[in-house]
Amino acid sequence: MSLKSQNIGILGSGAWGTALACILNKEKNKIILWGYEKQVSEQINKIKINKIFLPKIRIPKNVYGTNDLKDLTSCKFIFLCIPSQFIEKIILQFKKYYKKEMIIVICSKGIVHNSKKLISEIIKKILPKSKIAVLSGPSFAIEVAKKLPTAVTVASANKKDAKTLAKLINSKSFRCYYSSDIIGVQLGGVIKNILAIASGIVESQKLGANAKAALLTRGLVEMKRIGIAYGAKESTFYGLSGLGDLTLTCNSILSRNFTTGLLVGKGKKIKQIIKLKKTISEGIINSKTIFNLSKQKGIEMPVCESIYKILYKNYKIKETIEKILSRKIKQEN
Repeated sequence: MSLKSQNIGILGSGAWGTALACILNKEKNKIILWGYEKQVSEQINKIKINKIFLPKIRIPKNVYGTNDLKDLTSCKFIFLCIPSQFIEKIILQFKKYYKKEMIIVICSKGIVHNSKKLISEIIKKILPKSKIAVLSGPSFAIEVAKKLPTAVTVASANKKDAKTLAKLINSKSFRCYYSSDIIGVQLGGVIKNILAIASGIVESQKLGANAKAALLTRGLVEMKRIGIAYGAKESTFYGLSGLGDLTLTCNSILSRNFTTGLLVGKGKKIKQIIKLKKTISEGIINSKTIFNLSKQKGIEMPVCESIYKILYKNYKIKETIEKILSRKIKQEN
């Protein structure tokens, strides 16, 4: 397959979708960026800037904004950059324009809350014969758009598709590795968002560097536990989509989930946080889903469980931390 000239579709014109449009701008690719907001599409087409979601970044000439899903029918690759809670609705709308040769690349991080299914499972339910891949890793949109050095993983059950996508995505500033572990790459992105909220709480409470290190290490264990229960490869969680993304998201104010944790630590409730932010943090939604799934599967996840209880059951932060630390002594695993 020649990659010299491709029509590439991106569903979602937020910060991440716009950043991907910028880095996929190579050779003679035509990039069609679909979004909800008419104002965003008009800005992309007229002034080549997304003022709402990624201001000050110049968008390449070969990126075209649209609000019509039909405009993506000529695209070989469809990059999915929509918040997880809206994915099912958009894929159902896109179904009539879908073609069997398309490869759908999941770039969103989350579990579809109502169904408690991974995004790949939702897409397969709606488009049973679809080719699916997942792109994930430590990658803040603004840094990607600025072409600062970044490394990510693209996963597909089809090795040929994985290699093709890695070649399409890879650039001088955006290093792309490939994998076959679709489940693990997705779950890493889900769990790290919950742990980032925990990290923000630790930061806001001034609990120190020791506490942060313990949180990340034990959080990684929880990520691994649920991943293995789902059939993922353990090694995936020590890679870019696991440990890499966890390290980034838990240590920067550029992370929506980390800053959500900072606000929670200062006493803000979910409704107040949602009102303050333009976009909802996936970790808020996924903490509830992961809590329910861990209970169903009998998986011990004390950190993720604690975040759920703080967010949804109004547990006190100090008492919750004391409870975690006072658990029965056990062998490290």
